[in-house]
Amino acid sequence: MRKVLFFAMVIVLIFASGFAGPPPQEQKRGTEVDVYMIDDFEDGNYTSNPEWWKFDNVNPNVVDNSSYQKGDPASISKIGKYSLNITGNASDWYAGGIGTYIARRGVDLSKYNTLQMDIYGNGVGSGTIKIELNDDDNNNWQIEQDPNANFANIYDDKFTYSLIVDWSGWKRVQVPISDFIDENPGVGDDIWDPEQSGGSGGLVQMQLICIGSKKVGMLKYNIDNVSLTVKK
Repeated sequence: MRKVLFFAMVIVLIFASGFAGPPPQEQKRGTEVDVYMIDDFEDGNYTSNPEWWKFDNVNPNVVDNSSYQKGDPASISKIGKYSLNITGNASDWYAGGIGTYIARRGVDLSKYNTLQMDIYGNGVGSGTIKIELNDDDNNNWQIEQDPNANFANIYDDKFTYSLIVDWSGWKRVQVPISDFIDENPGVGDDIWDPEQSGGSGGLVQMQLICIGSKKVGMLKYNIDNVSLTVKK
């Protein structure tokens, strides 16, 4: 379990500049070639297969999707029975987050070029999701962090994308990996290298940092079908 604290100054700068990355691409029929499912929550929990850890002031709960049937029909047709509902209290923009270990022995993730999720929003003010992808650059299948430096990565790259959730109902979002930015230049090799080679675990860890739409206040959204895909 790795707890990552968020710099308040960084959050303020994100919102002051209005930066939330380029808009995610809408799904187009027939463009998905392959999908690597990280979690669809159909096992009814978030604590195994895979395990998600949580930190600070967020409350993730697997919920029945029968109460969440608004939005994009293409997304609704894929959500299944369960999704992960995330609520939290933001203080100085930041609430907390969740994370999971992605790497699997013998599974090369280098062919995947898009991060995909179905997200249920509650309109303007739902909050922002900062997606963090960490690849292994010191060849030990781990992401080491410095607890004396706000749990910053010591040896490995961190690529991030911030997504403002401001819609109502379900929406499938697809973020090209090329839209992620290297948040810690000078640490790791500053190259997106998710493949398992030379002892590296490749793409090892993912975290979702939860940020409020206001400096102080609630955030709320659901996520489902967290996956990597290949798009032409």
